[in-house]
Amino acid sequence: MENMRRGKWQIEFLRKDEIHGHKVRARVASVKTPYQTAEVVDTFDYGRCLFLDGLVQSTEADEFIYHEALIHPGLMLHPRPVTVFIAGGGEGAPLREILKHFTVRRIDMAEIDIQVVALARKHLKAWHRGAYGDPRVRLHIGDARAFLERTGAAYDLMVLDLCDPGEEGPARKLYTVEFYRLLRSRLARGGLVVIQGGSANINMLEGYARVYRSLRKNFRTVLPYRACVHSYVGQWGYFLAGDAVRVPSTRTLGKRFRDRKLAGKTRFYDPEVHASLFVQPPYLRAMLKRGAAITDKRLMVRSRKA
Repeated sequence: MENMRRGKWQIEFLRKDEIHGHKVRARVASVKTPYQTAEVVDTFDYGRCLFLDGLVQSTEADEFIYHEALIHPGLMLHPRPVTVFIAGGGEGAPLREILKHFTVRRIDMAEIDIQVVALARKHLKAWHRGAYGDPRVRLHIGDARAFLERTGAAYDLMVLDLCDPGEEGPARKLYTVEFYRLLRSRLARGGLVVIQGGSANINMLEGYARVYRSLRKNFRTVLPYRACVHSYVGQWGYFLAGDAVRVPSTRTLGKRFRDRKLAGKTRFYDPEVHASLFVQPPYLRAMLKRGAAITDKRLMVRSRKA
C-alpha cells in the first residue's frame, strides 16, 4: 500500500468493493479539462494507457480489440457504407478503423472535450495514426446532440463511443429514449446505430440492460454483442440497432471483407469472429428478454469510456 500512496500504482475503483491496479512505469501527461481529468500513463502490464477520471479508457496492449469490435460489425452489415457519424471517440482510434473501409467518404465526429483530442494527437499516435488529418474526417468540437439537431445529414452508420450508461456528466442525455429517436431520424435508408453499452460482467449489468430497453423503444431490431477487452476486466457490451437490419451470411461477410481489402488490416475482427460476437449465454439472453437488472444500481461507478 505504501507504493500505491507514492504514486507507483494507478488504482481503478470499479465498484465500491472491487478495485483493479496497474503498476506505473512513467506518468506522461495529465490535464484537467472542464469535463474530466485526463492522464496518459505508461504501465508495466498494458503499456501506454489513457485514463479518464481514474479509470482506464484504452491501452496500447488491447485497444484494438475494443475499437475493432466497436466499428467493424456495423460497417460489415452495411453493403456499402459511405457516411459515418461518431459521438465521442477522442482517442482517434474509431476514425482509424472506419478509414480502413474505402467505401466511406465522410465522417462527422462530435467530441465535446477538445483537450482530450489534443492529448491524444500528441501522446496517442499509435491510436489515431494520423486519422485526424484525413480529408474525409470533419471534427466538430461540441455536444453531439446539438450537432445532430442542427445538421440535416443522414448517415449509414452512427457510432456512440461515450461514457458508460448511468454516468453523470454531459453524455448522460445521450443515453435516453429521446436521443435514440433523434439518432433514428438521422439514419439513411438501411442505416445502423452502434453503441458501446458498458460492462457485460455479471456484476455490472444494470447499465447494459438499461440501454437495451431504451433502444427497443425506438428500433425494430436490436442486436446485443460482446467482446472480451482484458484491460476492462472482462466482457464489454455493445449494441447494433436499426429498422431494416439484415444479417448477412458468413460467406457474404467474407466477400465484403475481401472486397474491402481488410485482410491483414485487423488484429481482432474477421468474419468468423463476427458470428461469435453475437452469441449470448442463456443467463444474459434471459436478463435482456425480461428487461430486469441483475445488479444493484448502487454498485455502479464512474465511466470507462469518454
